Amino acid sequence: MNFKTTYSNTPENLKLKFLDAVILENEKLQQAFLNYTGQESKTVAGISHSKFLKIIKSTQDSCLRSFEQVDPENPDWDSYNPPHSGYIEEWEQYQQASEQEFEQIFEDFRAEAVDKIIGQQVDELIAMLIGLYEATQDAVIVDEVGSFDDVNKLLLAYHKDLTDELITKINLSAISDGNITSTFQLFAEYADEEYPGNNFFPGYFEGFLKALACKSNNAEGLLTIIDNSKIERATLPGLILMLNKNAGKAEEWLHHAQKFYLANKEVAEELLAYFFKTEINAFLKTAHELFTMDKRHWAEFLKEFVTVDLDKSLFLTVFYELTIKNREIKYYLKIKDYLNSDDFDKLLEELDYHITFIVEILEVEERYDDIRQIVEQNPDSWDYIELITPILDIYPEFCFQHIKNKAVKTIDTKRGRSAYERVVSWLKLADKIPGYKAENRILAHQLYNHKPNLPALRDELRKGGVV
Repeated sequence: MNFKTTYSNTPENLKLKFLDAVILENEKLQQAFLNYTGQESKTVAGISHSKFLKIIKSTQDSCLRSFEQVDPENPDWDSYNPPHSGYIEEWEQYQQASEQEFEQIFEDFRAEAVDKIIGQQVDELIAMLIGLYEATQDAVIVDEVGSFDDVNKLLLAYHKDLTDELITKINLSAISDGNITSTFQLFAEYADEEYPGNNFFPGYFEGFLKALACKSNNAEGLLTIIDNSKIERATLPGLILMLNKNAGKAEEWLHHAQKFYLANKEVAEELLAYFFKTEINAFLKTAHELFTMDKRHWAEFLKEFVTVDLDKSLFLTVFYELTIKNREIKYYLKIKDYLNSDDFDKLLEELDYHITFIVEILEVEERYDDIRQIVEQNPDSWDYIELITPILDIYPEFCFQHIKNKAVKTIDTKRGRSAYERVVSWLKLADKIPGYKAENRILAHQLYNHKPNLPALRDELRKGGVV
């Protein structure tokens, strides 16, 4: 059952009854409630500009020291935890050990960041994130062993992952309007002071700002803060779109969406959804335009909208792309009746390295002779079972002989349980061939009595139930 749907349909008195029962038993919820109501009662919430700067600086200094203490040439082997017990190349151990040191720094940061969310202190949290961001960019880490292509890019990737995780937690939290407004104001002032004309910096934090904005009832005020700063609207297209929508500015929303949809996929998706409901011709024109720019992305989005009746050409190109990209038979089934022989051959050519999916398609088309040829051409494929299974009932003699020859050859040339396990899997498959179970069991006993004796093979045959 979907929580959001259930929650929105639940009477308010029942929600309050549940809240009363839960909050009295949960100290963290109690503290969050006190923080939230405390912030809401203030006319102006949030920390001062000077404290904001102090948090940024202290976080940057602390994280910078931690980053620069990591030495890829001499990692902390005492703290190194190999990801598995198998063989690991020496260079990989050095890389993993250094990565784990970096990860621990972010994990320590994460714990404090979560506390800030619980405490309704998102202004302090974004200051911390800015300080950490600047540390990832300013860190000078000597990597003589070449463990990383670009250490600073690696650190920024860790920062991005952590920010995304914190956004999911903010989405589940109650944040006061006053604190959100204060956070926007402090961020805009800092961006003006430290990053004037820099489009990357505000754009990098757009997701975090959106998470806050969607909880605010002051969309107009947040727009004003952005417009009164030096931040260009173009650097925050998704955020501006949301704020215009929440502020009830329909014309501005549409103007902004049409202005930035080619530069921002999120904006484009909202515009397409809007056009689909209000102006279908504009939807089709925009969909064709976007699809030619990035087929892989837009095929996934448009599959929920396009039909043969709406636009046959778009429908076919979307589901053709999904068939190639996702290699799922459900997408092929949507277009199979509309492909001519040339289209079909072209599709198989584009799937050249994915023979298991080609076999799935050939099975749907009942082109069993083509599947047989693929089996003959790929006797050593790791996907052998998937290749031959569709024709077990069609060519029983061929399939049994092929499996028999493959099993005998493997026993003659390979040793080890992994090889024997594969042989048993083929014999179990051969049991399903109509009219060949008895002959298959004779084969299994012949392999069981192989000379010289192969105890591991005998064990696998017994476990597999074929002798």
